[in-house]
Amino acid sequence: MSTITLRVKHAPGFRVDGSSLLPSALHALSEGEMARVMLSAGNDAYALGDLFDLALAADDNDAHVVIEGDAHWLDRLGAQLDAGHLRIEGSAGDYAGWRMTGGKLEITGDAGQFTGCEMRGGALFIAGNSGDFIASALPGDMEGMTGGTLIVAGNAGERLGDRMRRGTVLIGGNAGDYAASRLVAGTIGIAGRLGAHYGYGMRRGTLLLLQRPERVPPTFTTGGRGFEVFWSLFARALAAECGAAASVSTAIAQRLAPFAALDAHKVPQRYAGDLAVDGRGELLLVE
Repeated sequence: MSTITLRVKHAPGFRVDGSSLLPSALHALSEGEMARVMLSAGNDAYALGDLFDLALAADDNDAHVVIEGDAHWLDRLGAQLDAGHLRIEGSAGDYAGWRMTGGKLEITGDAGQFTGCEMRGGALFIAGNSGDFIASALPGDMEGMTGGTLIVAGNAGERLGDRMRRGTVLIGGNAGDYAASRLVAGTIGIAGRLGAHYGYGMRRGTLLLLQRPERVPPTFTTGGRGFEVFWSLFARALAAECGAAASVSTAIAQRLAPFAALDAHKVPQRYAGDLAVDGRGELLLVE
């Protein structure tokens, strides 16, 4: 195998669909064929070789693609990623990791909106911040993230995990309004502060907060004892997730340190809600 490196020549003044830049697809092509891959940009299309300088280096990596340079204009990077490793050395546009099912997507800068939208598997790591609707559902769809691991070392926007059904999301910084809104299942952990209306319409799943919020929603009630064994296993599972992130980036590992340092023997305060809907979700507040 070889590592394919795509170096941005210059940032164009338009949005480009980067969903074709999948490791499994590019590794099946010659260098000349790669240069002729067409990337759609609205009603137009541009050859990959017009936007990037290509470089191939033989190594032992399995289907490894690296994009060097600011790629905030590239949307849908890692969309439907099924295998291999895609690394963005800079920022990425919207819909990064959309419906990915496997492999690893790594972004060393910031990501746009709808990051990990309807993600189904694999691992997505972001060293910077990300926009609204992380791990959520597209407008009109009923399910958000249904599997995999999504880690944002920085801050997250609004509607984090909206309609999320399965998987793990860890945020090393703050989160915006309506975090874990309409959560069906899965785990969301937030190390920093969060905005208003968190847990709105939450049916099941777990929302873990490492900082006590200013207020607990009135539709959540205290309760739940005897879950020491669950908490012990839960804390160790989060530590394992942080360990995997540490192998990707020391910067991410530093931001996730509070999750890795959770005391498996110190049970957090538990609330149940949202009682306005199903009421079987849990809000865990680490003291």
